[in-house]
Amino acid sequence: MYYFTYDPWIGKLLYLEDFYVMKEYRGFGIGSEILKTLSDVMKNRCSSMHFIVAESNKASIDFYKRRGASDLSLQEGWRLFRIDKENLLKMSAEE
Repeated sequence: MYYFTYDPWIGKLLYLEDFYVMKEYRGFGIGSEILKTLSDVMKNRCSSMHFIVAESNKASIDFYKRRGASDLSLQEGWRLFRIDKENLLKMSAEE
């Protein structure tokens, strides 16, 4: 699952929301083919593809790094944050 988004510093990008190959099908090149298809989708349209990988998912981190992915959390110091609905409602109610 993916969608297009925009970053004011780098322009239009493809955001990869979810990507999963079932364990019994890993090692057959399916993941590489999915990335190849995504690169065709974004060709001439986007400056890059962004996605999040859990720190505990070493196999996926290694998979993406072998394909040239950069870990922005380490290299550029970016951190992912979330404000949940409860806190959004609190802010909304403030005068």
